Amino acid sequence: MKKLENKVVFITGGNSGIGKASALEAAREGAIVVVADLQKN
Repeated sequence: MKKLENKVVFITGGNSGIGKASALEAAREGAIVVVADLQKN
């Protein structure tokens, strides 16, 4: 069983850097991942 199986994780700033790495790792550990970020114009 994975550490985050059946858990929901909400990541802010998930488009790059630490946020992206955190989102990918949470997904590998079985979490349902929701990512939010802002687009620069």
